[in-house]
Amino acid sequence: MKTKLTPQRLLRKSLLSAALLGAAFAPAMYAAAPLESGALADQAAAGIEEQAAGSLRTVSCSSVSCLQNALKNALPGDRILLAPGTYKGTFSSAVNGTKANPITIESRDPANQALLSGTSAGGGYCLKITGDNWVIKNLKFTNAQKGIILDNSNDTLISGVEVYGIGYEGVHFRDGSSRGILENSYIHDTGTVNKGFGEGVYVGSAEGASYNQTVNDTIIRGVRIGPNVTAEHIDIKERTSGTLVENCIFNGTGISGENYADSFIDVKGNNAVIRNNTGWRNGNTVITDAFQLHQIVAGWGVNNDFSGNTVNLDQSSAYVINASQGTEAKAHDNVRNPAGNMYKGNVTTY
Repeated sequence: MKTKLTPQRLLRKSLLSAALLGAAFAPAMYAAAPLESGALADQAAAGIEEQAAGSLRTVSCSSVSCLQNALKNALPGDRILLAPGTYKGTFSSAVNGTKANPITIESRDPANQALLSGTSAGGGYCLKITGDNWVIKNLKFTNAQKGIILDNSNDTLISGVEVYGIGYEGVHFRDGSSRGILENSYIHDTGTVNKGFGEGVYVGSAEGASYNQTVNDTIIRGVRIGPNVTAEHIDIKERTSGTLVENCIFNGTGISGENYADSFIDVKGNNAVIRNNTGWRNGNTVITDAFQLHQIVAGWGVNNDFSGNTVNLDQSSAYVINASQGTEAKAHDNVRNPAGNMYKGNVTTY
Protein backbone atom coordinates (compact mmCIF):
# COMPACT_ATOMS: atom_id res chain seq x y z
CA MET A 1 0.00 0.00 0.00
CA LYS A 2 1.41 3.36 -1.01
CA THR A 3 1.95 5.93 1.68
CA LYS A 4 0.17 9.13 0.98
CA LEU A 5 2.65 11.99 0.55
CA THR A 6 1.40 14.95 2.44
CA PRO A 7 2.91 18.39 1.75
CA GLN A 8 4.95 18.06 4.93
CA ARG A 9 6.39 14.69 3.87
CA LEU A 10 7.16 16.04 0.37
CA LEU A 11 9.13 18.90 1.95
CA ARG A 12 11.10 16.53 4.23
CA LYS A 13 11.92 14.28 1.23
CA SER A 14 13.14 17.21 -0.85
CA LEU A 15 15.36 18.43 1.98
CA LEU A 16 16.83 14.96 2.48
CA SER A 17 17.57 14.57 -1.24
CA ALA A 18 19.26 17.95 -1.33
CA ALA A 19 21.42 17.07 1.66
CA LEU A 20 22.50 13.77 0.08
CA LEU A 21 23.33 15.46 -3.22
CA GLY A 22 25.24 18.20 -1.43
CA ALA A 23 27.33 15.65 0.43
CA ALA A 24 28.09 13.82 -2.81
CA PHE A 25 29.28 16.89 -4.65
CA ALA A 26 30.86 18.89 -1.81
CA PRO A 27 34.45 17.64 -2.37
CA ALA A 28 34.47 18.73 -6.02
CA MET A 29 32.76 22.07 -5.54
CA TYR A 30 34.46 23.32 -2.39
CA ALA A 31 37.93 21.81 -2.46
CA ALA A 32 40.55 24.41 -1.53
CA ALA A 33 42.08 26.05 -4.61
CA PRO A 34 45.80 25.23 -5.01
CA LEU A 35 48.18 28.04 -4.10
CA GLU A 36 49.61 29.88 -7.12
CA SER A 37 53.29 29.40 -7.73
CA GLY A 38 55.94 30.23 -10.31
CA ALA A 39 54.73 32.26 -13.29
CA LEU A 40 51.14 32.25 -12.05
CA ALA A 41 52.16 33.87 -8.78
CA ASP A 42 54.25 36.43 -10.64
CA GLN A 43 51.31 37.23 -12.91
CA ALA A 44 49.04 37.71 -9.91
CA ALA A 45 51.59 40.02 -8.30
CA ALA A 46 51.83 42.01 -11.52
CA GLY A 47 48.11 42.70 -11.57
CA ILE A 48 47.56 41.04 -14.93
CA GLU A 49 43.99 41.15 -16.11
CA GLU A 50 43.39 37.78 -17.77
CA GLN A 51 41.00 37.91 -20.68
CA ALA A 52 39.50 35.32 -22.97
CA ALA A 53 41.84 32.74 -24.44
CA GLY A 54 43.81 34.16 -27.34
CA SER A 55 43.13 37.80 -26.44
CA LEU A 56 45.68 40.39 -25.28
CA ARG A 57 46.39 41.30 -21.67
CA THR A 58 46.54 44.56 -19.74
CA VAL A 59 48.94 44.77 -16.79
CA SER A 60 48.25 47.65 -14.40
CA CYS A 61 51.12 48.58 -12.06
CA SER A 62 51.62 51.06 -9.27
CA SER A 63 54.66 49.51 -7.56
CA VAL A 64 58.24 48.58 -8.43
CA SER A 65 57.66 44.88 -7.78
CA CYS A 66 54.64 44.86 -10.06
CA LEU A 67 56.62 46.50 -12.85
CA GLN A 68 59.53 44.09 -12.46
CA ASN A 69 57.19 41.09 -12.61
CA ALA A 70 55.32 42.50 -15.58
CA LEU A 71 58.57 42.94 -17.52
CA LYS A 72 59.84 39.50 -16.55
CA ASN A 73 56.64 37.67 -17.49
CA ALA A 74 55.52 39.73 -20.47
CA LEU A 75 53.81 38.04 -23.40
CA PRO A 76 53.39 39.32 -26.96
CA GLY A 77 50.64 41.91 -27.02
CA ASP A 78 50.88 42.81 -23.32
CA ARG A 79 50.12 46.41 -22.42
CA ILE A 80 51.90 47.44 -19.21
CA LEU A 81 50.21 50.53 -17.75
CA LEU A 82 52.04 52.51 -15.05
CA ALA A 83 50.13 54.64 -12.60
CA PRO A 84 51.50 58.14 -11.92
CA GLY A 85 54.45 58.11 -9.56
CA THR A 86 58.15 57.28 -9.33
CA TYR A 87 59.46 53.75 -9.90
CA LYS A 88 63.00 53.58 -8.54
CA GLY A 89 65.29 50.80 -9.67
CA THR A 90 66.87 49.19 -12.72
CA PHE A 91 64.34 47.70 -15.11
CA SER A 92 64.85 45.29 -18.00
CA SER A 93 63.21 42.65 -20.15
CA ALA A 94 64.49 40.03 -22.60
CA VAL A 95 61.05 39.02 -23.85
CA ASN A 96 60.15 39.33 -27.54
CA GLY A 97 56.95 40.84 -28.81
CA THR A 98 55.86 40.25 -32.38
CA LYS A 99 55.24 42.56 -35.30
CA ALA A 100 51.50 42.01 -34.98
CA ASN A 101 51.51 42.12 -31.17
CA PRO A 102 54.33 44.25 -29.73
CA ILE A 103 54.78 44.57 -25.98
CA THR A 104 53.90 48.06 -24.75
CA ILE A 105 55.00 49.85 -21.59
CA GLU A 106 53.40 53.26 -21.05
CA SER A 107 51.91 55.69 -18.56
CA ARG A 108 48.30 55.14 -17.66
CA ASP A 109 47.84 58.91 -17.86
CA PRO A 110 49.95 60.54 -20.61
CA ALA A 111 49.31 63.93 -19.00
CA ASN A 112 50.80 62.72 -15.70
CA GLN A 113 53.62 60.47 -16.82
CA ALA A 114 55.19 57.81 -14.65
CA LEU A 115 58.89 58.34 -13.86
CA LEU A 116 61.44 55.52 -14.02
CA SER A 117 64.36 56.56 -11.83
CA GLY A 118 67.64 54.73 -11.59
CA THR A 119 69.60 54.61 -8.37
CA SER A 120 72.50 56.89 -9.36
CA ALA A 121 73.62 58.96 -12.33
CA GLY A 122 76.99 57.30 -11.87
CA GLY A 123 75.90 53.78 -12.78
CA GLY A 124 73.26 51.49 -14.25
CA TYR A 125 70.35 52.33 -16.49
CA CYS A 126 66.66 53.14 -16.20
CA LEU A 127 65.35 50.68 -18.78
CA LYS A 128 67.11 48.09 -20.94
CA ILE A 129 65.25 46.04 -23.54
CA THR A 130 66.91 43.06 -25.21
CA GLY A 131 63.80 41.69 -26.91
CA ASP A 132 62.28 42.65 -30.26
CA ASN A 133 59.07 44.52 -31.02
CA TRP A 134 58.51 46.76 -28.02
CA VAL A 135 56.70 50.09 -27.66
CA ILE A 136 57.98 52.43 -24.94
CA LYS A 137 55.87 55.56 -24.70
CA ASN A 138 54.75 58.47 -22.57
CA LEU A 139 57.26 57.87 -19.78
CA LYS A 140 60.03 59.83 -18.05
CA PHE A 141 63.53 58.54 -17.28
CA THR A 142 66.15 60.01 -14.92
CA ASN A 143 68.95 59.41 -12.38
CA ALA A 144 71.00 56.67 -14.09
CA GLN A 145 74.22 56.45 -16.06
CA LYS A 146 72.17 55.66 -19.17
CA GLY A 147 68.51 56.36 -19.75
CA ILE A 148 67.14 53.83 -22.26
CA ILE A 149 69.27 51.08 -23.81
CA LEU A 150 68.19 48.82 -26.66
CA ASP A 151 70.53 45.83 -26.95
CA ASN A 152 69.84 43.49 -29.85
CA SER A 153 66.30 44.83 -29.86
CA ASN A 154 64.85 45.10 -33.34
CA ASP A 155 61.73 46.97 -34.46
CA THR A 156 61.25 48.81 -31.16
CA LEU A 157 59.48 52.18 -30.93
CA ILE A 158 60.26 54.83 -28.31
CA SER A 159 57.68 57.63 -28.41
CA GLY A 160 56.72 60.59 -26.26
CA VAL A 161 59.40 60.09 -23.62
CA GLU A 162 61.45 62.59 -21.63
CA VAL A 163 65.01 61.66 -20.63
CA TYR A 164 67.02 63.92 -18.32
CA GLY A 165 69.40 63.99 -15.38
CA ILE A 166 71.49 61.20 -16.92
CA GLY A 167 75.20 60.65 -16.21
CA TYR A 168 76.16 59.57 -19.74
CA GLU A 169 73.99 59.23 -22.88
CA GLY A 170 70.23 59.53 -22.91
CA VAL A 171 69.11 56.88 -25.43
CA HIS A 172 71.38 54.19 -26.88
CA PHE A 173 70.60 51.95 -29.87
CA ARG A 174 73.26 49.26 -29.34
CA ASP A 175 74.44 45.70 -30.00
CA GLY A 176 72.77 44.93 -33.31
CA SER A 177 69.51 46.79 -32.63
CA SER A 178 68.03 47.69 -36.01
CA ARG A 179 64.94 49.44 -37.32
CA GLY A 180 64.47 51.23 -34.00
CA ILE A 181 62.48 54.46 -33.84
CA LEU A 182 62.75 57.38 -31.41
CA GLU A 183 60.08 60.00 -31.99
CA ASN A 184 58.31 63.00 -30.48
CA SER A 185 60.47 63.04 -27.37
CA TYR A 186 62.55 65.44 -25.27
CA ILE A 187 66.14 64.79 -24.14
CA HIS A 188 68.06 67.26 -21.98
CA ASP A 189 70.59 67.48 -19.14
CA THR A 190 72.73 64.47 -20.03
CA GLY A 191 76.42 63.95 -19.29
CA THR A 192 75.99 65.06 -15.69
CA VAL A 193 78.80 62.69 -14.63
CA ASN A 194 80.98 62.61 -17.76
CA LYS A 195 80.46 65.48 -20.18
CA GLY A 196 82.41 63.86 -23.00
CA PHE A 197 80.02 60.90 -23.01
CA GLY A 198 76.79 62.81 -22.59
CA GLU A 199 75.27 62.27 -26.04
CA GLY A 200 71.55 62.74 -26.38
CA VAL A 201 71.19 59.78 -28.75
CA TYR A 202 73.92 57.23 -29.47
CA VAL A 203 73.54 54.97 -32.51
CA GLY A 204 75.87 51.96 -32.56
CA SER A 205 79.15 51.50 -30.71
CA ALA A 206 82.70 52.76 -31.01
CA GLU A 207 85.32 50.68 -32.79
CA GLY A 208 86.80 48.11 -30.45
CA ALA A 209 83.71 47.77 -28.30
CA SER A 210 82.46 44.27 -27.52
CA TYR A 211 79.01 44.93 -28.99
CA ASN A 212 77.66 44.11 -32.44
CA GLN A 213 78.20 47.40 -34.29
CA THR A 214 75.69 46.63 -37.04
CA VAL A 215 72.89 48.96 -36.02
CA ASN A 216 70.93 49.81 -39.16
CA ASP A 217 67.91 51.83 -40.28
CA THR A 218 67.43 53.76 -37.04
CA ILE A 219 64.89 56.60 -37.22
CA ILE A 220 65.09 59.69 -34.98
CA ARG A 221 62.28 62.14 -35.70
CA GLY A 222 60.54 65.00 -33.99
CA VAL A 223 62.91 64.96 -31.01
CA ARG A 224 63.94 68.04 -29.02
CA ILE A 225 67.49 67.73 -27.76
CA GLY A 226 69.07 70.16 -25.32
CA PRO A 227 69.73 72.25 -23.40
CA ASN A 228 72.63 70.84 -21.40
CA VAL A 229 73.29 67.80 -23.54
CA THR A 230 77.03 67.93 -23.01
CA ALA A 231 78.25 65.85 -25.98
CA GLU A 232 76.86 65.62 -29.52
CA HIS A 233 73.11 65.64 -29.67
CA ILE A 234 73.28 62.62 -31.98
CA ASP A 235 76.36 60.43 -32.50
CA ILE A 236 76.05 58.01 -35.45
CA LYS A 237 78.88 55.52 -35.14
CA GLU A 238 81.00 53.65 -37.67
CA ARG A 239 79.56 50.43 -39.14
CA THR A 240 75.99 51.73 -38.85
CA SER A 241 73.92 52.35 -41.96
CA GLY A 242 70.69 54.03 -42.98
CA THR A 243 70.12 56.28 -39.96
CA LEU A 244 67.40 58.88 -40.57
CA VAL A 245 67.27 62.09 -38.51
CA GLU A 246 64.41 64.43 -39.37
CA ASN A 247 62.33 67.26 -37.92
CA CYS A 248 64.41 67.52 -34.76
CA ILE A 249 65.34 70.66 -32.81
CA PHE A 250 68.83 71.09 -31.35
CA ASN A 251 69.50 73.53 -28.50
CA GLY A 252 73.28 73.89 -28.35
CA THR A 253 73.43 75.41 -24.89
CA GLY A 254 75.60 73.13 -22.79
CA ILE A 255 77.56 71.25 -25.47
CA SER A 256 80.89 70.99 -23.66
CA GLY A 257 83.61 70.44 -26.25
CA GLU A 258 84.96 67.56 -24.17
CA ASN A 259 86.01 64.39 -26.03
CA TYR A 260 85.67 66.38 -29.31
CA ALA A 261 81.99 67.14 -28.70
CA ASP A 262 81.62 70.31 -30.79
CA SER A 263 78.68 69.76 -33.18
CA PHE A 264 74.99 68.87 -33.14
CA ILE A 265 75.49 65.63 -35.09
CA ASP A 266 78.62 63.58 -35.75
CA VAL A 267 78.28 61.01 -38.54
CA LYS A 268 80.77 58.16 -38.85
CA GLY A 269 78.44 55.64 -40.51
CA ASN A 270 77.11 55.33 -44.06
CA ASN A 271 73.89 56.22 -45.87
CA ALA A 272 72.55 58.52 -43.17
CA VAL A 273 69.87 61.06 -44.09
CA ILE A 274 69.80 64.28 -42.04
CA ARG A 275 66.88 66.43 -43.14
CA ASN A 276 64.54 69.22 -42.07
CA ASN A 277 66.14 69.77 -38.68
CA THR A 278 66.71 73.07 -36.86
CA GLY A 279 69.77 73.87 -34.75
CA TRP A 280 70.57 76.80 -32.44
CA ARG A 281 74.14 77.51 -31.39
CA ASN A 282 72.95 80.01 -28.76
CA GLY A 283 76.35 81.66 -28.49
CA ASN A 284 78.08 78.46 -27.42
CA THR A 285 81.62 79.05 -28.67
CA VAL A 286 82.66 75.38 -28.48
CA ILE A 287 80.30 74.50 -31.34
CA THR A 288 82.59 74.69 -34.37
CA ASP A 289 80.22 73.13 -36.94
CA ALA A 290 76.58 72.16 -37.12
CA PHE A 291 77.23 68.72 -38.63
CA GLN A 292 80.49 66.81 -38.84
CA LEU A 293 81.64 63.64 -40.60
CA HIS A 294 84.60 61.54 -39.50
CA GLN A 295 86.17 58.38 -40.84
CA ILE A 296 87.11 56.00 -38.04
CA VAL A 297 87.09 52.87 -40.23
CA ALA A 298 88.08 52.83 -43.91
CA GLY A 299 85.00 52.80 -46.14
CA TRP A 300 82.77 54.37 -43.51
CA GLY A 301 81.55 57.96 -43.20
CA VAL A 302 80.38 58.07 -46.83
CA ASN A 303 77.19 58.50 -48.87
CA ASN A 304 75.47 60.66 -46.26
CA ASP A 305 72.83 63.21 -47.26
CA PHE A 306 71.96 66.55 -45.61
CA SER A 307 68.94 68.51 -46.87
CA GLY A 308 66.46 71.12 -45.73
CA ASN A 309 68.21 71.84 -42.43
CA THR A 310 68.23 75.32 -40.86
CA VAL A 311 71.07 76.12 -38.48
CA ASN A 312 71.41 79.33 -36.49
CA LEU A 313 75.14 79.74 -35.91
CA ASP A 314 75.35 83.32 -34.63
CA GLN A 315 78.23 85.30 -36.15
CA SER A 316 80.66 82.41 -35.88
CA SER A 317 82.81 80.88 -38.60
CA ALA A 318 81.22 77.47 -38.01
CA TYR A 319 80.42 75.37 -41.06
CA VAL A 320 77.05 73.82 -41.74
CA ILE A 321 78.79 70.57 -42.81
CA ASN A 322 82.42 69.75 -42.16
CA ALA A 323 83.43 66.51 -43.90
CA SER A 324 86.85 65.44 -42.67
CA GLN A 325 89.33 63.43 -44.70
CA GLY A 326 87.99 60.18 -46.12
CA THR A 327 84.31 61.10 -45.72
CA GLU A 328 81.82 62.46 -48.22
CA ALA A 329 78.35 63.92 -48.21
CA LYS A 330 75.68 65.40 -50.44
CA ALA A 331 73.87 68.63 -49.52
CA HIS A 332 70.70 70.33 -50.70
CA ASP A 333 68.64 73.33 -49.55
CA ASN A 334 70.35 73.83 -46.21
CA VAL A 335 70.04 77.30 -44.65
CA ARG A 336 72.59 79.07 -42.48
CA ASN A 337 71.67 82.03 -40.28
CA PRO A 338 73.38 84.42 -40.59
CA ALA A 339 75.04 83.86 -43.94
CA GLY A 340 78.53 82.39 -43.63
CA ASN A 341 80.53 79.21 -44.08
CA MET A 342 78.50 76.38 -45.57
CA TYR A 343 80.53 73.32 -46.51
CA LYS A 344 84.04 72.06 -45.93
CA GLY A 345 85.62 68.93 -47.39
CA ASN A 346 84.09 66.49 -49.83
CA VAL A 347 80.53 67.82 -49.92
CA THR A 348 78.60 67.74 -53.19
CA THR A 349 75.63 70.08 -53.61
CA TYR A 350 72.68 69.12 -55.76
